[in-house]
Amino acid sequence: MTICIAAISKENDKEYVVFSTDHMVTTNMGQFEHSILKYSYLNKNTVAMLAGQALLFDDLVKLGNECNNYEQIKKQIFDNFRNKRKQVIENEIFNVFGINQDFFKESLQKEIPNPFINTILQKVADFNMKTQILLVGFIDSVAQITHIEETGVVEFRSMNFHCIGSGSTQAANTLLFQKHSKTSPLIPTIYSVYKAKKNAEVSEGVGKETELLVLNEDGIKKLSNDDMSRLDKIYKEELEYGKNHKELSNINIGAD
Repeated sequence: MTICIAAISKENDKEYVVFSTDHMVTTNMGQFEHSILKYSYLNKNTVAMLAGQALLFDDLVKLGNECNNYEQIKKQIFDNFRNKRKQVIENEIFNVFGINQDFFKESLQKEIPNPFINTILQKVADFNMKTQILLVGFIDSVAQITHIEETGVVEFRSMNFHCIGSGSTQAANTLLFQKHSKTSPLIPTIYSVYKAKKNAEVSEGVGKETELLVLNEDGIKKLSNDDMSRLDKIYKEELEYGKNHKELSNINIGAD
């Protein structure tokens, strides 16, 4: 599937969102690494990241001219999810049986539904787009993290961070282990998010390539290749540090 991570940070009384994605793309043909970005700039300080069906991304983040702030963008994306769900169900379920949504609703009102209607009802109930959006941005200089999918919208500012995708458990556990909070300074947060992404790579479907960016109310900055190399060096050194610590030689369990 993928990994998308966002964490709030604070530096000099200014809030930031550090976010990261891989390059793994999911389609009906399978999963593969691609140069396609898993995030989209919606305005200068609002970004959407996607986990799931990459071909749905453009439709899900399509905004009307009235979407000028975070709340409006959030509502529009959720409406897009609901509309896309209806469209896919129409194409992939109702059309197979040669009916439409109105026929389906009328059939449900009958006292003894046709067995085929029960089959269709179960298909509709079980249908899942298997796609999520992680939205990050600002409302009056206050950083926001929102999880959006077809079933609803959940806010994660109070949780300090959020992760979606097949590697989300490993990434979230890493940020918990790092004791990340929304008052964590920017540079330590950048490393914690990088570490969370790298640890998530043990999950099936998480790509090895890494995008890491910093968002504030004024815009977005992407980490340079040199900075990414520094983070990778620190990460690898941390992995080796414990295994090679000099104090390990003083452990003599099993010795006579």
